[in-house]
Amino acid sequence: MDRLINDFYFDPALFSPLLDWIRREGSVRLLAKNDYFVRQDGRVSHVGVLEEGICRFSRTDGKGREHVVGYTFAGSLVGEYTACLCARPSLVNIRAVTPCRLCLAPYGRMRQWMETTPEGNRMGRLVAEQMFVLAYRRMLDGYCLTPEERYRELMARHPELKELRPLREIASFIGVTPETVSAIRRKLLDEAKS
Repeated sequence: MDRLINDFYFDPALFSPLLDWIRREGSVRLLAKNDYFVRQDGRVSHVGVLEEGICRFSRTDGKGREHVVGYTFAGSLVGEYTACLCARPSLVNIRAVTPCRLCLAPYGRMRQWMETTPEGNRMGRLVAEQMFVLAYRRMLDGYCLTPEERYRELMARHPELKELRPLREIASFIGVTPETVSAIRRKLLDEAKS
């Protein structure tokens, strides 16, 4: 059964060869709440599976403002894939929202596996396809959905975020002000009372 994770469909069964490879070749890393897995502009050499917890992806702009650009939930892949792929510094911060347990494998070994085995090659293609779906969906949602629709979809998928994260962070993720999210919440509460 598909689960909506980080704005795209991730079927663990489909990706089980990759998840199994990471678990077999990787090592466990524990993060306390608010610890960084990756820092923006830092070097990245590992990718992994988030076994437990929630991680937040953010980017700080030139004026020092932090923009939340994504979340990763337990059972899904975690990493700054573009930094690994291009051998460049990370474009984002990846930080633990809750205590996390990750299984991490070196990207270089994973890439070698993807380039030299049919199963690895298939997994590499699937990861690239899913990243495209994620980017395309986020772009379309930004153009076509209202802030209220984006908030409703986020809360339908991950209602726990309302309790775990501050209003300003949720607002950043859906691309609006905290005041807009507050107004949306009031509207939804009024509808629920009716």
